[in-house]
Amino acid sequence: MGGWFAHPIFKNGDYNEVMKTRIRDRSLAAGLSKSRLPEFTEEEKRRINGTFDFFGFNHYTTILASNLDYPNYISSYDADRGVASIADRSWSDSGSFWLKITPFGFRRILKWLKEEYGNPPIYITENGVSERGTSSLNDTIRIYYLRSYINEVLKAIQDNVDIRGYTVWSLMDNFEWATGFTERFGLHFTNYTDPSIPRIPKESVKYYASVVRCNGFPDPAHGPHPCLQSEDVLPTIESVTDRQVQFLGLTLDATNAETALYILFLLLIVGVCGLAFTLYKFCKVSKKSPRGTGQHELSQM
Repeated sequence: MGGWFAHPIFKNGDYNEVMKTRIRDRSLAAGLSKSRLPEFTEEEKRRINGTFDFFGFNHYTTILASNLDYPNYISSYDADRGVASIADRSWSDSGSFWLKITPFGFRRILKWLKEEYGNPPIYITENGVSERGTSSLNDTIRIYYLRSYINEVLKAIQDNVDIRGYTVWSLMDNFEWATGFTERFGLHFTNYTDPSIPRIPKESVKYYASVVRCNGFPDPAHGPHPCLQSEDVLPTIESVTDRQVQFLGLTLDATNAETALYILFLLLIVGVCGLAFTLYKFCKVSKKSPRGTGQHELSQM
């Protein structure tokens, strides 16, 4: 993405040479007369170059990448990129299949941005981790993630990366693209089973508030820091799945009720498919049945 979007703005007004060469070569090999990648005019390059106030950077995880050559007749973003990506099995999981907890990569990519684009002002606009489904308010995995990743940001600052701000993703659980409400990134738990949709603070709220208040991590060797002496209201550490709901005359907790609803929906689909298949077979057999047999036997008599 850096060579695609950031390179023209932060570098020289044009796409990265690797990107231009790769797409041109694949275009010519596919029988085209020129590259599928549009070319900027010199005037456009001058107009684009340097048109930024800061570098807004979203970061969640790290991958291992290797070269992957696609057939030339395939024209797509993945084919032009030519990269295979995997994750190390030892990396900790999250609520999203693509998101492994890899704090070490954060400092590295921030240093790369500094060196590649001349150390622009950087605002980290998204950084967070997900949990799946309903869960306890004691979100220790998110506290670990925030502590580890923010610590890497502090290391990058010591590397003289011009980091101006950091924003965690996200304030509350929300609708996450194709996965809907099943993946929860929020510091606040959103209770979708309650008509009033309350937002309940998780333990990570208290932790992140202390980081903001202290502007980092106070050194324990110096004793208790005043910024940690807060009277924050602690969230109730009880499972949000304890809420009872009525489902088909049964009293279930929210998680089991959700599971039962999915099963009921699945059975409905299976039933509809079974009925459609039965009707299809009946109609097919009916068409094959001989007609006019009664009239033929009557004429013989």
